[in-house]
Amino acid sequence: MTWYKSLPDESITSWKVLGKLFSRHFTASRRHPKSEASLEAIIQGKDESLRAYIERFNKEVVQVSTTAHMKKFLLERGLRPRSDFAKAVGIETPANLDEFFLKAQAYIQYEEKEAAHAVRNSIQEETSKNGRQVPSGDRQEEGRQGSGSQGLQSPSREIPRIHPAQRLKGTHLKRMRKRRISDGQGPLP
Repeated sequence: MTWYKSLPDESITSWKVLGKLFSRHFTASRRHPKSEASLEAIIQGKDESLRAYIERFNKEVVQVSTTAHMKKFLLERGLRPRSDFAKAVGIETPANLDEFFLKAQAYIQYEEKEAAHAVRNSIQEETSKNGRQVPSGDRQEEGRQGSGSQGLQSPSREIPRIHPAQRLKGTHLKRMRKRRISDGQGPLP
């Protein structure tokens, strides 16, 4: 209604003129379907995971009318250059989009496993730098990596194993206080 009121007086001489003015004004604001060019602009970012890239591409591809072959081509073209997956697809090109996604799923699982492993290692490194004892399960994981568990715990900061019944009674705290005082470390804070 605001648009209609903004028209100059006596500018509408017929229904045909009103129709043209209406179409010209509202055609520009309507949603136009996306083209293959919009898909071509989607590329995998430097630090973007394969999963995030494919999800972002799939959100846009549903708005574009194109063939499965073109979707596969544009997906491959948008991969981060020299990434493991781009190399694998370049060496053994999937025959269709389904094969592409099947191959991508294996690489996504590998990426996520590596990311979880990196987070675990950074937490263990931070813990060992701060002088805290690394739980025994984590030390076993480190041992498999070849780093060993030496230097991760100092005898003065050893955390005693507590029987579940003692946890309820609070006797383990009394014992820890006595041990710290007898070792010259002072009472617990």
